[in-house]
Amino acid sequence: MTPSSTFSDALSADAFAPRHIGPSGADVRKMLDVIGAASVEELIEQTVPSAIRQRSRLKLGPALSEAQVLQKLRAVASKNKMMTSLIGQGYYGTILPPVIQRNILESPAWYTAYTPYQSEISQGRLEALLNFQTMIVDLTGLEIANASLLDEATAAAEAMAMARRVARAQAMAFFVDRDCHPQTIAVICTRAEPLGWQIVVGDP
Repeated sequence: MTPSSTFSDALSADAFAPRHIGPSGADVRKMLDVIGAASVEELIEQTVPSAIRQRSRLKLGPALSEAQVLQKLRAVASKNKMMTSLIGQGYYGTILPPVIQRNILESPAWYTAYTPYQSEISQGRLEALLNFQTMIVDLTGLEIANASLLDEATAAAEAMAMARRVARAQAMAFFVDRDCHPQTIAVICTRAEPLGWQIVVGDP
């Protein structure tokens, strides 16, 4: 976009914006007619206080078309190098069986046609979690199983909270093995702090 370009110029540079921003050109003109503004720029002049507006033009290059942007992004992405991660500490390579990938993760039966911000989109995921929990109960013989925690660290923090709730003793200290992963210990400490619990890290 050149220094003398306007908001309207940016929208007309390519069809990308009209396809992804709801109102069409006709819709915008109709709305402007209703409020009595000749253009979007005039609307901004009338509504945005001058004290917070930047008067100088942004020093941007010419606007790119969607195809040009995609080409540029591919060029940037091609510079990425896939390296072997040696981070360890609970982050390990895993094998996803094709039957699980196809029948659970990629099966349309587990998700619905709702948009991401609608709560109904979670129905399929929740059903998959319920099936997973049921399988764990069958395999372990436990009465209940939980599958809604994000990772090892959050699971450890919630295990601490559960242990504290079911314990008969009212002690305010909780012992954590020093050989636990540091991120696990950190999340446990963060969870315990607002509850007023003392975390003791050491060698059992």
